[in-house]
Amino acid sequence: MSKIPGQISGELLRIDDARKAFRTPEGGLIRPLDGINLAIRNNEFLTLLGPSGCGKTTLLKAIAGFEDLDDGEMYLDGKPIASVPAHRRPFNTVFQNYALFPHMTVAENVGYGLSVAGVAKAERKARVADALRLVSLGGLEQRRPSQLSGGQQQRVALARALVNRPRILLLDEPLSALDRKLRQSMQIELKNLQHTVGITFLFVTHDQEEALSMSDRIAVMDHGHVLQLGTPGEIYDVPATRFVASFIGTSNILTGTLRRQGGETLVQVTDTLSIAVAGAQQADGTLVDVVLRPEHLILGGAGTHRLTATIENVVFVGSDLHLHGRLANGAPVVVLHRHARGGTGHADLSPGSVVEFSYDPQSPHIMPAGVMPAGASA
Repeated sequence: MSKIPGQISGELLRIDDARKAFRTPEGGLIRPLDGINLAIRNNEFLTLLGPSGCGKTTLLKAIAGFEDLDDGEMYLDGKPIASVPAHRRPFNTVFQNYALFPHMTVAENVGYGLSVAGVAKAERKARVADALRLVSLGGLEQRRPSQLSGGQQQRVALARALVNRPRILLLDEPLSALDRKLRQSMQIELKNLQHTVGITFLFVTHDQEEALSMSDRIAVMDHGHVLQLGTPGEIYDVPATRFVASFIGTSNILTGTLRRQGGETLVQVTDTLSIAVAGAQQADGTLVDVVLRPEHLILGGAGTHRLTATIENVVFVGSDLHLHGRLANGAPVVVLHRHARGGTGHADLSPGSVVEFSYDPQSPHIMPAGVMPAGASA
Protein backbone atom coordinates (compact mmCIF):
# COMPACT_ATOMS: atom_id res chain seq x y z
CA MET A 1 0.00 0.00 0.00
CA SER A 2 1.33 3.42 -0.95
CA LYS A 3 1.85 5.98 1.79
CA ILE A 4 0.52 9.50 1.91
CA PRO A 5 2.91 12.10 0.53
CA GLY A 6 3.15 15.62 1.90
CA GLN A 7 -0.27 17.16 2.33
CA ILE A 8 -1.43 19.18 -0.68
CA SER A 9 -2.28 22.83 -0.07
CA GLY A 10 -6.03 23.18 0.51
CA GLU A 11 -6.47 19.44 1.00
CA LEU A 12 -9.02 18.42 3.63
CA LEU A 13 -9.49 14.68 3.23
CA ARG A 14 -7.20 12.26 1.43
CA ILE A 15 -8.07 8.69 0.48
CA ASP A 16 -5.04 6.52 -0.18
CA ASP A 17 -5.32 3.14 -1.96
CA ALA A 18 -8.75 2.34 -0.49
CA ARG A 19 -9.93 -1.21 -1.09
CA LYS A 20 -13.13 -3.05 -0.19
CA ALA A 21 -14.44 -6.41 -1.38
CA PHE A 22 -17.64 -8.35 -0.72
CA ARG A 23 -18.50 -12.01 -1.13
CA THR A 24 -21.65 -12.67 -3.15
CA PRO A 25 -24.21 -15.36 -2.17
CA GLU A 26 -22.99 -17.34 -5.20
CA GLY A 27 -19.46 -17.41 -3.83
CA GLY A 28 -18.03 -14.74 -6.11
CA LEU A 29 -16.16 -11.61 -5.15
CA ILE A 30 -16.97 -8.02 -6.06
CA ARG A 31 -14.62 -5.10 -5.46
CA PRO A 32 -16.54 -1.81 -5.20
CA LEU A 33 -13.30 -0.10 -4.12
CA ASP A 34 -10.24 -1.36 -5.96
CA GLY A 35 -7.43 1.04 -5.13
CA ILE A 36 -9.10 4.46 -4.82
CA ASN A 37 -6.85 7.50 -4.44
CA LEU A 38 -8.62 10.82 -4.04
CA ALA A 39 -7.83 14.21 -2.51
CA ILE A 40 -10.83 16.30 -1.38
CA ARG A 41 -10.30 20.02 -0.88
CA ASN A 42 -11.56 22.52 1.64
CA ASN A 43 -14.79 24.27 0.68
CA GLU A 44 -15.42 22.47 -2.61
CA PHE A 45 -18.42 20.74 -4.15
CA LEU A 46 -17.04 17.38 -5.27
CA THR A 47 -19.30 14.84 -6.95
CA LEU A 48 -18.76 11.08 -7.18
CA LEU A 49 -20.39 10.17 -10.50
CA GLY A 50 -20.86 6.78 -12.06
CA PRO A 51 -23.31 3.99 -12.91
CA SER A 52 -24.98 1.78 -10.33
CA GLY A 53 -22.48 -0.60 -8.77
CA CYS A 54 -19.40 1.52 -9.59
CA GLY A 55 -18.45 1.95 -5.90
CA LYS A 56 -19.47 5.55 -5.24
CA THR A 57 -21.89 4.81 -2.37
CA THR A 58 -19.46 2.33 -0.82
CA LEU A 59 -16.80 5.04 -0.89
CA LEU A 60 -19.19 7.52 0.74
CA LYS A 61 -20.03 4.99 3.48
CA ALA A 62 -16.34 4.31 4.08
CA ILE A 63 -15.70 8.04 4.48
CA ALA A 64 -18.65 8.33 6.87
CA GLY A 65 -17.35 5.38 8.89
CA PHE A 66 -20.28 3.07 8.08
CA GLU A 67 -18.01 0.68 6.13
CA ASP A 68 -14.54 -0.50 7.17
CA LEU A 69 -11.86 -0.60 4.50
CA ASP A 70 -10.10 -3.91 3.80
CA ASP A 71 -6.97 -1.95 2.99
CA GLY A 72 -5.89 1.64 2.53
CA GLU A 73 -6.11 4.74 4.68
CA MET A 74 -7.97 8.02 4.96
CA TYR A 75 -6.42 11.21 6.29
CA LEU A 76 -8.29 14.21 7.66
CA ASP A 77 -6.00 17.24 7.96
CA GLY A 78 -3.10 14.82 7.46
CA LYS A 79 -4.14 12.51 10.34
CA PRO A 80 -5.32 8.90 9.73
CA ILE A 81 -9.00 8.27 10.47
CA ALA A 82 -9.76 4.79 9.05
CA SER A 83 -9.96 3.42 12.61
CA VAL A 84 -12.02 6.36 13.93
CA PRO A 85 -15.70 5.33 14.51
CA ALA A 86 -18.47 7.07 12.58
CA HIS A 87 -19.79 9.08 15.54
CA ARG A 88 -16.37 10.65 16.12
CA ARG A 89 -15.84 11.81 12.54
CA PRO A 90 -16.76 15.45 11.82
CA PHE A 91 -18.98 14.43 8.90
CA ASN A 92 -22.75 14.32 8.50
CA THR A 93 -24.77 12.41 5.91
CA VAL A 94 -27.95 13.27 4.02
CA PHE A 95 -29.50 10.02 2.82
CA GLN A 96 -31.61 9.29 -0.24
CA ASN A 97 -34.73 8.63 1.86
CA TYR A 98 -34.08 11.57 4.28
CA ALA A 99 -34.78 9.29 7.33
CA LEU A 100 -36.83 11.90 9.22
CA PHE A 101 -38.57 10.95 12.46
CA PRO A 102 -42.32 11.05 11.61
CA HIS A 103 -43.43 11.68 15.23
CA MET A 104 -41.15 14.72 15.66
CA THR A 105 -41.67 18.28 14.50
CA VAL A 106 -39.33 19.93 12.04
CA ALA A 107 -37.50 21.69 14.88
CA GLU A 108 -37.19 18.45 16.86
CA ASN A 109 -35.85 16.58 13.83
CA VAL A 110 -33.25 19.24 13.12
CA GLY A 111 -32.19 19.54 16.76
CA TYR A 112 -32.13 15.82 17.55
CA GLY A 113 -28.37 15.42 17.15
CA LEU A 114 -27.71 18.46 19.31
CA SER A 115 -30.01 17.07 21.99
CA VAL A 116 -28.18 13.73 22.01
CA ALA A 117 -24.87 15.60 22.24
CA GLY A 118 -26.14 17.45 25.33
CA VAL A 119 -26.13 20.94 23.81
CA ALA A 120 -27.91 23.40 26.08
CA LYS A 121 -31.53 24.19 25.18
CA ALA A 122 -30.98 27.89 24.43
CA GLU A 123 -28.04 27.20 22.13
CA ARG A 124 -29.88 24.31 20.53
CA LYS A 125 -32.87 26.52 19.75
CA ALA A 126 -30.68 29.24 18.23
CA ARG A 127 -28.72 26.78 16.06
CA VAL A 128 -31.91 25.08 14.86
CA ALA A 129 -33.35 28.46 13.90
CA ASP A 130 -30.15 29.35 12.01
CA ALA A 131 -30.14 26.02 10.17
CA LEU A 132 -33.79 26.35 9.14
CA ARG A 133 -33.18 29.88 7.96
CA LEU A 134 -30.32 28.62 5.78
CA VAL A 135 -32.64 26.19 3.99
CA SER A 136 -35.59 28.65 3.80
CA LEU A 137 -37.82 26.78 6.25
CA GLY A 138 -38.25 29.48 8.88
CA GLY A 139 -41.80 29.46 10.25
CA LEU A 140 -42.34 25.70 9.70
CA GLU A 141 -40.73 24.58 12.96
CA GLN A 142 -43.88 22.95 14.35
CA ARG A 143 -44.89 20.98 11.28
CA ARG A 144 -44.36 17.25 11.05
CA PRO A 145 -42.72 15.51 8.04
CA SER A 146 -46.09 14.30 6.75
CA GLN A 147 -47.19 17.94 6.45
CA LEU A 148 -44.28 18.85 4.18
CA SER A 149 -43.66 18.48 0.46
CA GLY A 150 -40.80 16.31 -0.82
CA GLY A 151 -38.63 19.37 -1.37
CA GLN A 152 -39.33 20.65 2.15
CA GLN A 153 -38.48 17.25 3.66
CA GLN A 154 -35.21 17.31 1.77
CA ARG A 155 -34.44 20.74 3.26
CA VAL A 156 -35.18 19.43 6.77
CA ALA A 157 -32.68 16.63 6.21
CA LEU A 158 -30.12 19.19 5.04
CA ALA A 159 -30.75 21.43 8.06
CA ARG A 160 -30.40 18.46 10.42
CA ALA A 161 -27.02 17.64 8.88
CA LEU A 162 -25.77 21.24 8.84
CA VAL A 163 -26.81 22.09 12.39
CA ASN A 164 -23.94 19.96 13.73
CA ARG A 165 -21.44 22.09 11.76
CA PRO A 166 -19.66 19.20 9.99
CA ARG A 167 -16.33 19.56 8.18
CA ILE A 168 -17.77 17.61 5.24
CA LEU A 169 -21.42 17.10 4.28
CA LEU A 170 -21.96 13.72 2.60
CA LEU A 171 -24.96 13.57 0.27
CA ASP A 172 -26.10 10.16 -1.03
CA GLU A 173 -28.34 10.87 -4.05
CA PRO A 174 -30.60 13.16 -1.95
CA LEU A 175 -32.51 14.53 -4.98
CA SER A 176 -33.45 11.22 -6.61
CA ALA A 177 -36.99 11.14 -5.18
CA LEU A 178 -37.91 14.60 -6.49
CA ASP A 179 -39.59 15.39 -9.80
CA ARG A 180 -37.44 16.85 -12.57
CA LYS A 181 -38.41 20.51 -12.12
CA LEU A 182 -37.93 20.41 -8.34
CA ARG A 183 -34.63 18.56 -8.76
CA GLN A 184 -33.34 21.32 -11.01
CA SER A 185 -34.43 23.96 -8.51
CA MET A 186 -32.80 22.09 -5.62
CA GLN A 187 -29.56 21.69 -7.58
CA ILE A 188 -29.20 25.47 -7.67
CA GLU A 189 -30.18 25.78 -4.01
CA LEU A 190 -27.66 23.14 -2.93
CA LYS A 191 -24.84 24.82 -4.81
CA ASN A 192 -25.74 28.22 -3.35
CA LEU A 193 -26.00 26.65 0.12
CA GLN A 194 -22.53 25.15 -0.20
CA HIS A 195 -21.08 28.58 -0.98
CA THR A 196 -23.03 30.14 1.89
CA VAL A 197 -21.95 27.72 4.61
CA GLY A 198 -18.41 27.41 3.25
CA ILE A 199 -17.89 23.69 3.92
CA THR A 200 -17.05 20.77 1.66
CA PHE A 201 -19.95 18.92 0.04
CA LEU A 202 -19.30 15.38 -1.21
CA PHE A 203 -22.22 14.45 -3.46
CA VAL A 204 -23.05 11.02 -4.91
CA THR A 205 -25.14 10.69 -8.07
CA HIS A 206 -25.50 8.67 -11.26
CA ASP A 207 -27.08 11.69 -13.00
CA GLN A 208 -24.49 13.34 -15.26
CA GLU A 209 -26.55 16.51 -15.76
CA GLU A 210 -26.79 16.92 -12.00
CA ALA A 211 -23.04 16.48 -11.60
CA LEU A 212 -22.15 18.91 -14.40
CA SER A 213 -24.46 21.65 -13.14
CA MET A 214 -23.47 21.56 -9.45
CA SER A 215 -19.86 20.50 -9.07
CA ASP A 216 -16.55 22.28 -8.68
CA ARG A 217 -14.94 18.94 -9.54
CA ILE A 218 -16.22 15.52 -10.59
CA ALA A 219 -14.70 12.10 -9.92
CA VAL A 220 -15.99 9.69 -12.57
CA MET A 221 -16.04 6.14 -11.20
CA ASP A 222 -16.48 2.68 -12.67
CA HIS A 223 -15.77 -0.80 -11.30
CA GLY A 224 -14.12 0.49 -8.14
CA HIS A 225 -11.79 2.96 -9.87
CA VAL A 226 -11.67 6.72 -10.32
CA LEU A 227 -11.23 7.03 -14.09
CA GLN A 228 -10.98 10.82 -14.19
CA LEU A 229 -11.01 13.69 -11.74
CA GLY A 230 -11.49 17.24 -12.98
CA THR A 231 -13.74 20.23 -13.42
CA PRO A 232 -17.03 19.74 -15.30
CA GLY A 233 -15.46 21.46 -18.33
CA GLU A 234 -12.43 19.17 -18.27
CA ILE A 235 -14.54 16.04 -17.88
CA TYR A 236 -16.86 17.04 -20.74
CA ASP A 237 -14.40 18.58 -23.20
CA VAL A 238 -11.32 16.44 -22.55
CA PRO A 239 -12.49 12.99 -21.40
CA ALA A 240 -9.61 10.72 -20.43
CA THR A 241 -11.19 7.43 -21.48
CA ARG A 242 -13.81 6.05 -23.84
CA PHE A 243 -16.01 5.25 -20.83
CA VAL A 244 -15.90 8.85 -19.57
CA ALA A 245 -16.63 10.21 -23.06
CA SER A 246 -19.65 7.93 -23.47
CA PHE A 247 -20.98 8.32 -19.91
CA ILE A 248 -20.77 12.13 -19.74
CA GLY A 249 -23.22 13.62 -22.20
CA THR A 250 -23.79 12.25 -25.69
CA SER A 251 -20.74 11.45 -27.77
CA ASN A 252 -20.00 10.28 -31.28
CA ILE A 253 -16.91 8.10 -30.90
CA LEU A 254 -15.04 6.73 -33.91
CA THR A 255 -11.87 4.66 -33.93
CA GLY A 256 -9.20 5.16 -36.55
CA THR A 257 -5.54 5.60 -37.33
CA LEU A 258 -3.81 8.97 -37.07
CA ARG A 259 -2.37 10.19 -40.39
CA ARG A 260 -0.69 13.42 -41.44
CA GLN A 261 -1.03 14.31 -45.08
CA GLY A 262 -1.29 17.46 -47.15
CA GLY A 263 -0.73 19.71 -44.15
CA GLU A 264 -3.65 18.16 -42.26
CA THR A 265 -3.93 15.66 -39.44
CA LEU A 266 -6.64 13.06 -40.02
CA VAL A 267 -8.10 10.13 -38.14
CA GLN A 268 -8.62 7.56 -40.89
CA VAL A 269 -11.69 5.56 -39.87
CA THR A 270 -12.13 3.69 -43.18
CA ASP A 271 -10.69 4.09 -46.66
CA THR A 272 -13.45 6.59 -47.45
CA LEU A 273 -14.13 8.14 -44.03
CA SER A 274 -11.73 10.39 -42.14
CA ILE A 275 -12.03 13.06 -39.43
CA ALA A 276 -9.78 16.14 -39.50
CA VAL A 277 -8.31 17.00 -36.10
CA ALA A 278 -6.10 19.81 -34.85
CA GLY A 279 -3.37 19.74 -32.24
CA ALA A 280 -2.84 15.96 -32.16
CA GLN A 281 0.34 14.97 -30.31
CA GLN A 282 0.28 11.25 -31.15
CA ALA A 283 2.61 9.80 -33.76
CA ASP A 284 1.47 8.76 -37.22
CA GLY A 285 -0.01 5.28 -37.24
CA THR A 286 -1.36 5.53 -33.66
CA LEU A 287 -4.77 3.94 -33.16
CA VAL A 288 -7.00 6.55 -31.51
CA ASP A 289 -10.60 7.25 -30.54
CA VAL A 290 -11.97 10.55 -31.81
CA VAL A 291 -14.85 12.19 -29.91
CA LEU A 292 -17.28 14.56 -31.62
CA ARG A 293 -20.07 15.99 -29.48
CA PRO A 294 -23.47 16.45 -31.20
CA GLU A 295 -23.28 20.23 -30.79
CA HIS A 296 -20.00 20.29 -32.76
CA LEU A 297 -21.75 19.04 -35.91
CA ILE A 298 -23.47 21.81 -37.89
CA LEU A 299 -26.22 20.68 -40.20
CA GLY A 300 -25.67 22.20 -43.63
CA GLY A 301 -22.87 24.37 -42.27
CA ALA A 302 -20.45 26.28 -44.47
CA GLY A 303 -17.31 24.63 -43.11
CA THR A 304 -14.92 22.87 -45.48
CA HIS A 305 -14.78 19.72 -43.34
CA ARG A 306 -17.95 17.78 -43.98
CA LEU A 307 -19.54 14.41 -43.27
CA THR A 308 -22.60 12.72 -44.70
CA ALA A 309 -25.18 10.74 -42.75
CA THR A 310 -28.48 9.02 -43.37
CA ILE A 311 -31.16 10.11 -40.89
CA GLU A 312 -32.88 7.27 -39.01
CA ASN A 313 -34.80 9.15 -36.34
CA VAL A 314 -35.59 12.72 -35.34
CA VAL A 315 -36.20 13.37 -31.63
CA PHE A 316 -37.87 16.64 -30.65
CA VAL A 317 -36.73 17.87 -27.21
CA GLY A 318 -38.16 21.37 -27.25
CA SER A 319 -35.42 23.83 -28.08
CA ASP A 320 -33.45 21.27 -30.09
CA LEU A 321 -33.81 18.38 -32.48
CA HIS A 322 -31.62 15.34 -31.91
CA LEU A 323 -30.91 13.77 -35.28
CA HIS A 324 -29.97 10.11 -35.06
CA GLY A 325 -28.37 8.67 -38.14
CA ARG A 326 -25.54 6.61 -39.62
CA LEU A 327 -22.36 7.54 -41.36
CA ALA A 328 -21.18 5.87 -44.55
CA ASN A 329 -19.31 3.19 -42.58
CA GLY A 330 -22.45 2.30 -40.62
CA ALA A 331 -21.34 4.01 -37.40
CA PRO A 332 -24.17 5.70 -35.49
CA VAL A 333 -24.07 9.49 -35.18
CA VAL A 334 -26.11 12.04 -33.23
CA VAL A 335 -26.34 15.65 -34.40
CA LEU A 336 -27.81 18.52 -32.37
CA HIS A 337 -29.90 20.91 -34.48
CA ARG A 338 -31.60 24.04 -33.15
CA HIS A 339 -35.37 23.81 -33.52
CA ALA A 340 -36.96 26.61 -35.53
CA ARG A 341 -40.48 27.56 -34.48
CA GLY A 342 -43.04 26.46 -37.06
CA GLY A 343 -40.60 24.12 -38.79
CA THR A 344 -37.34 22.24 -38.58
CA GLY A 345 -35.17 24.87 -40.23
CA HIS A 346 -34.17 22.29 -42.86
CA ALA A 347 -35.94 21.15 -45.98
CA ASP A 348 -36.10 17.46 -45.13
CA LEU A 349 -35.11 15.77 -41.88
CA SER A 350 -37.38 12.74 -42.13
CA PRO A 351 -36.01 9.21 -41.69
CA GLY A 352 -34.17 8.12 -44.78
CA SER A 353 -32.93 11.61 -45.65
CA VAL A 354 -29.26 11.97 -46.55
CA VAL A 355 -27.80 15.13 -45.01
CA GLU A 356 -24.44 16.85 -44.80
CA PHE A 357 -22.99 18.55 -41.74
CA SER A 358 -19.74 20.37 -41.15
CA TYR A 359 -17.40 20.61 -38.16
CA ASP A 360 -14.38 22.60 -37.02
CA PRO A 361 -11.17 20.48 -36.75
CA GLN A 362 -10.54 22.21 -33.41
CA SER A 363 -13.66 20.52 -31.97
CA PRO A 364 -12.82 16.78 -32.02
CA HIS A 365 -11.04 15.34 -29.00
CA ILE A 366 -8.71 12.41 -29.53
CA MET A 367 -7.38 9.86 -27.05
CA PRO A 368 -5.67 6.46 -27.25
CA ALA A 369 -8.15 3.90 -28.51
CA GLY A 370 -10.13 2.01 -25.90
CA VAL A 371 -8.17 3.39 -22.91
CA MET A 372 -9.67 2.26 -19.59
CA PRO A 373 -7.02 2.78 -16.88
CA ALA A 374 -7.04 0.18 -14.13
CA GLY A 375 -5.61 2.56 -11.55
CA ALA A 376 -7.31 5.45 -9.77
CA SER A 377 -6.79 9.09 -10.55
CA ALA A 378 -6.28 11.93 -8.10
